[in-house]
Amino acid sequence: MNWRSRLAIILVLVGISVQAHGEVVLDSDDNAATFVGAWIQATTSVGFYGTDFATATGGGTADSARFFSPRPITTTGSWCIQARWTTGAARTTAAQYQVFDGTTLRATFTVNQQINGGAWRRLGCVYLTAGRIGEVRLIDTGVVAPSVVVADGVRWVWEESLIPDFCVAVSGGFGGGGTSFVGKGFTPPFAGRCKPWSGIMKTATTVVGTSTGAACLSTDSRLLTITVQTTAPEFLGNDVIAADHIELCPVAGNCPIGSGIDRGRFGGPAAQITCTPALVTIPSVHD
Repeated sequence: MNWRSRLAIILVLVGISVQAHGEVVLDSDDNAATFVGAWIQATTSVGFYGTDFATATGGGTADSARFFSPRPITTTGSWCIQARWTTGAARTTAAQYQVFDGTTLRATFTVNQQINGGAWRRLGCVYLTAGRIGEVRLIDTGVVAPSVVVADGVRWVWEESLIPDFCVAVSGGFGGGGTSFVGKGFTPPFAGRCKPWSGIMKTATTVVGTSTGAACLSTDSRLLTITVQTTAPEFLGNDVIAADHIELCPVAGNCPIGSGIDRGRFGGPAAQITCTPALVTIPSVHD
């Protein structure tokens, strides 16, 4: 058995995303796991991932297989955990997958490994933090001999659709006589960093524009600056781009002088607001 780690990083772009990823998959097979206890490498079953898989028999000393993401988590938000195993009558019906955000346990998923083997299966989704190494720890706690636990492969899959929208109201916001900007699936960057903005602008009653740009958080975390360019041909005119420079205070009571304002085309007092269904909906008919 070759114990050298074999890591694979797969970056798949789905559609067009300003965040540069519709789906990011970080995966590793059993060769990349750190094993504790009595594990046996095998290739006798069909449908395993990579070059082989590993099994541990329940009972006695607890066994664990620790899968680590091959690089740090790329974006803070929801990641869905997938796993593979090989199916067999001797498999446990209660394999436990513990999901860690760095050293923090986020969730434990219990899996019946007697069924659904030979393919990637989604266990569930958890909140993970950018910059931390993800870990999925497979344990056989509670498994009784002769049942076995199978360690084959683990994936961390970025779930873009679960990221909440980010809404900013200017001069009362949409429905209040002003304008609103909605960052679709946007979370603010870390202190001293910038990230893309992609979303919509809503003003008047049915006016919808498309906005793109960037957002930067000051190094002291006191000021979030969002600069966007908006097109809305029916409202602004063909080939007209409206520029807005929005300065927000992310933490109340720690605001620099002059924050809470839009200094652009739709200028006025600005503040982050709760996103409502009416605000984030993109209609097919608008002015």
